[in-house]
Amino acid sequence: MFKKIILYGFILSISLITFSNVFSGTKDSLILRPHDLYPDEWLDRFPHSFIPLDVDPGYSNPTSVFINVNLSQNTAPQNEPSVKISRKDPNRVVAAWRDFRTGINPALRRIGYSYSTDGGTTWSVSALLPQLIPNAPLSSDPVVEVDTAGNFYIMSVSLNQSNNNGELWVFKSFNQGVTFDSVYLVANGPWFEDKEWTASDLNPSSPFVNTLYVSWTRFTSTTDILLSKSTNGGANWSIPVNVSDLAVVQGSMPAIGPNGEIYIAWRGSSGSSAKIYFDKSTDGGVIFGTDKLISPAPQAWFPSIATDLSGGPRNGYIYVTWNDESNGDDDVFLSFSSNGGTNWSVPKRINNDAIGNGRLQYWPWISVNDSGNIAIIFYDTRNTPNNNIIEAYLARSTDGGQTFTNELLSTQQSPTNTPNSSIRFGDYIGIDYLGSRIVPVWTDERAGGFDMEIYTAVINTTVGIQPISNKIPSEFELYQNYPNPFNPYTEIRYKIAKFGNVKIIVYDMLGRSVMQLVNERHTPGEYVINFDGNNISSGVYFYKIEFEDTENRSGNFQDVKKMVLLK
Repeated sequence: MFKKIILYGFILSISLITFSNVFSGTKDSLILRPHDLYPDEWLDRFPHSFIPLDVDPGYSNPTSVFINVNLSQNTAPQNEPSVKISRKDPNRVVAAWRDFRTGINPALRRIGYSYSTDGGTTWSVSALLPQLIPNAPLSSDPVVEVDTAGNFYIMSVSLNQSNNNGELWVFKSFNQGVTFDSVYLVANGPWFEDKEWTASDLNPSSPFVNTLYVSWTRFTSTTDILLSKSTNGGANWSIPVNVSDLAVVQGSMPAIGPNGEIYIAWRGSSGSSAKIYFDKSTDGGVIFGTDKLISPAPQAWFPSIATDLSGGPRNGYIYVTWNDESNGDDDVFLSFSSNGGTNWSVPKRINNDAIGNGRLQYWPWISVNDSGNIAIIFYDTRNTPNNNIIEAYLARSTDGGQTFTNELLSTQQSPTNTPNSSIRFGDYIGIDYLGSRIVPVWTDERAGGFDMEIYTAVINTTVGIQPISNKIPSEFELYQNYPNPFNPYTEIRYKIAKFGNVKIIVYDMLGRSVMQLVNERHTPGEYVINFDGNNISSGVYFYKIEFEDTENRSGNFQDVKKMVLLK
């Protein structure tokens, strides 16, 4: 997207600004640096003024195989989306975003939302949250969460116009995301609360099941990462506890471990360096330890954190993703801990374009499903004419982050124009992953002008997979698809001889991933995929099966077949 601002130089001061400016135009940096004064988004970290790069001649122009859906459908700007799938009814999904339909200049920040009743394929007409907060008509930075009963929550930063204080409030829906008619105060005081994120303990065996947590940054004479919790569905919240040790912090996110542990990752700055830090609590958020450094790379941006709660071989693993300039331009990285955050793996580069090619990958957001599979959404400029034009990409892993596929989500490229300094793309995009459903959300300006919209892609990793025999095969086998050639439908059959994870990916003639058909655990048996080629062009394709024995790491299987689509 944008050439990045290097946050260099010493912090000169930390200042509170009037909250009327916060929501109408200038609340975009509470940290004063030599060349900007904007801390909410920290000027998005990526300004628009720079010399465009030439297209890398090594890249072609791939086409997304995913259907894109516009959630907001409003010509005013919308950005900073968040999304959550209900764990009670996976067909219910809620997305929320920062919405400027009531005012662009001056910028009037509201929260828009939409819901789906079919797992993210179709969505309701978008609406604004009601103005229920006393003396606080403007809200920003929405985050969606859900509890085990299927109640949805949207956390917000709001402005109290009577005293110019920033506050945290949470809207609650008792009808699965259709309306949000209840609102509760989370935190307020003579300071500014910013960049909140939530987590819900959804593990029935956890001693803290259904506890809601929120972490955020409090700006006073210093900055602190704080955490508060609610044990009664958001109605009341605990006195905040301090999580961070550094004086300059921002962009925290909590996640829940298998035994109710609370893990929090954030971005901490010292001088010209910005790195990723971590802390945890094992007593329901009462006590936190000493900050632990995850990534020493300089100029890291806000992290996203998720845990494996699958009960499988990597149950309890903690995954943190972020972007930094280790290779000279922004790449997305992932580090994991297998021992509760005590030790962390060497950061792994997630995007698979050429290293150091001047292209940018940034703003990753991560989710881990109930089978332990990982999905990460991020912005990418690898295929675009310059770094002001962006696309959304999806990276997926079924082996605990050891390997990733990269798939293009966007069906059109997006400019990054902004109408003024108060309405930018924000700081984050979002994703949730449950079972075979992945629901990504991102800000997209393909409509032109300043028409930022919130988009999703329809992703179901099973793609019509059906078991056709429960008899345990004596061996693995991938059959030739039938019919072949086909137009546009064909069947792909295969046998699995052991319990383990199965991945089937379709590649084009150049070896590029076109579509991931299967990415989930299988019991032994025979299966068939009803493959639909409507969304790809005529040509020769290859489909590859990869089986991983997740129990004892032996007996892995791979095979490849060729198929021809004739339209």
